[in-house]
Amino acid sequence: MIIVLIILLSSLSAQTFEIKEGQINYYGTHFLHDWVGVSNDLNGKVFIANDQSDHFVELNVPLRSFNSNNSNRDSNMLIATEALDYPKIEFKSTNINIFQDSVMVEGQLTFHGVLRKIKSTAKFDVSNGFSAKGSFDINLTDFDIEPPSLMFIEIDNTIKIEYLIRNN
Repeated sequence: MIIVLIILLSSLSAQTFEIKEGQINYYGTHFLHDWVGVSNDLNGKVFIANDQSDHFVELNVPLRSFNSNNSNRDSNMLIATEALDYPKIEFKSTNINIFQDSVMVEGQLTFHGVLRKIKSTAKFDVSNGFSAKGSFDINLTDFDIEPPSLMFIEIDNTIKIEYLIRNN
């Protein structure tokens, strides 16, 4: 009986996961071509509490870590986002609702020195460490970033962000 109680209590305990692995993809579009910028340099933590009210996520990724396989485009991205003044993108959750195998995360994304609220639904798993996979869209102009142009035509303002975060 005591062993069953110990197993039950341990399964109900809060868990903190240090995030040191993952991938963030951003998808850009121009009338001439589409591209993907990828970063594998993701850091942060996820705290899953015993009750719904105390879950927490905090993540950051350096802008310099994104690679689109085109050094000129990557350099232009760093200039457009003023990466010397604003070297990283940060996310801090404000509300998390966990369902059976998915999670609805609301939080504040700080990019280019501008803080905006975002929402994202992700699939997650805690059976072997922690992993979550989801996406959301941002508009560059919402973060005071002028969309760069190629041949006098700006890239699309909307950028899709996909993420996979894990600690294992």
